[in-house]
Amino acid sequence: MNSSIHYDVAYGHLLTDELCTKYQGLRTLVVTDPTIKKNYGSLFSKLNPSFLFTKTMEARILEQENQLLPPFDLVIGLGGGMAMDIAKFHAWKSGKTLVQVPTAISVDAMFSYPIALRFDGKVKYVGEIIPDKIYCDFNILQSTPPVLNRSGICDLLSCHTALYDWQLGAEKGKSQMDPELYNKTSKLLQEVKNQVDDIYQMTEKGIRLLMEGFKFVAVENYKVGHCQYEEGSEHFFYYCLEALTQKHFLHGKVINLGILLMSMLQDNKVEEIKTIIKKAGVPIHPGSMDISYDDIAQALRQCNAYVEEKGYSYSILNDKTITEDFINDAINTIKSEFDPTLQEK
Repeated sequence: MNSSIHYDVAYGHLLTDELCTKYQGLRTLVVTDPTIKKNYGSLFSKLNPSFLFTKTMEARILEQENQLLPPFDLVIGLGGGMAMDIAKFHAWKSGKTLVQVPTAISVDAMFSYPIALRFDGKVKYVGEIIPDKIYCDFNILQSTPPVLNRSGICDLLSCHTALYDWQLGAEKGKSQMDPELYNKTSKLLQEVKNQVDDIYQMTEKGIRLLMEGFKFVAVENYKVGHCQYEEGSEHFFYYCLEALTQKHFLHGKVINLGILLMSMLQDNKVEEIKTIIKKAGVPIHPGSMDISYDDIAQALRQCNAYVEEKGYSYSILNDKTITEDFINDAINTIKSEFDPTLQEK
């Protein structure tokens, strides 16, 4: 792996004209979903694209899908995390040019150079592809339902729990600590906490902060070959819950839930993180994710065994057993502080 990586990011308004001019004449495949195509598909009409609708991140199905695609030279990921990951897969698999146009920044998939596929209930990262360009169009992003963009805070706020896990792993001799990267990540995390109001309001400053934070995570990941400074027990809880329920979640909701729960397990500045999650305006109660409190409880019961079975990096879930008392405390915290449907009663 090379030690450096570069992302070309364009920030501005009405950037699709620039995109169509730059790539005019290329046979284009746009990966999106029907609603986003209806809203934004016409902006790409100069490219006369074929459209592929997102369905699943299951590796076996994507392999089959790739064999049936029409000829293309350029893949555009137009949408959220799934659209961008599927676009990455087909561009990588076919050796074609990739461009990302996020319509929501609920996840950092536009910068993540590997592709997060699903293999029998486990997330595995495969391949390696860097987009030719990422278009951060403020017009598109600021017209998106705000919660979809606010959710993006999760992939930076996750450093709160991930840094704890990374340090814990180093203390146990399970991880190699990089003090410089740890300190840089801590500064980014503090900036996110300080500017949570801009993220909530989705100002241009808030959008840039999330995008530049995502870029930082991707660049450092490429340098060091892991993401332990940003991905820890909070993500592992999500993977366990996804495997248990077989449901697809808005990334920010379930990761922010994981951040809350794992902060509690770590005893890691719990009151501070509660305040930040509330200010971010991303609902984390089970009703907002079409799951139940029992689903959360069951995932917590399975988490310790799940991380051991799947071989994820060392975290609090390897170090501390989740008890029924903890589960009851966690459920009561969500009900009393984060579930407006119960607070209204």
